[in-house]
Amino acid sequence: MPRISARKVLATQLIPSLGVSDIERSMGFYQRFFGFRVIDSYEVDGHMAWCWMRSSNANLMLQQLSAEQQIRLDPAIGQSWVLYIRPDDLSGLHAQLAEAGFPVTEITETQYGASEFFVSDPDGYELWISVPAAHGDDDEEEEPEVVEEDDFDDDEDEDDEEEEEWKVRH
Repeated sequence: MPRISARKVLATQLIPSLGVSDIERSMGFYQRFFGFRVIDSYEVDGHMAWCWMRSSNANLMLQQLSAEQQIRLDPAIGQSWVLYIRPDDLSGLHAQLAEAGFPVTEITETQYGASEFFVSDPDGYELWISVPAAHGDDDEEEEPEVVEEDDFDDDEDEDDEEEEEWKVRH
């Protein structure tokens, strides 16, 4: 059986993204009570459509939902979330997931400059795998801790079993 990859791709951040009914109100809440500040944002027709907020090491994204999106949500707006994962190797992770049989979308560049693709986890949760365009505050981020291959279990047979377990079942 071909081996997927000897290198383990590391997620460098996991950032919740919440769909909200009034982004300005939500931004104010997180700024006032938790010390978040906007580090990036995106507008559509002069109105805030998305923002990325940070407070110390905590990150949060807010997405303005349209009136139609809010009506369709069932059971509640508070459950309209997705998981964004920023890997240290977008192309490598894409190739590994595709090789394992997960239905991944093509890597695309968004209109706001991020490179991303989408995949569902084994339970069907939607993951947006994304690397944002370089922004002023991002350039000052600490480099993530690099975990060397030696830090993982060296038992090759066990690794093969683990990789096989995560193959998509048809």
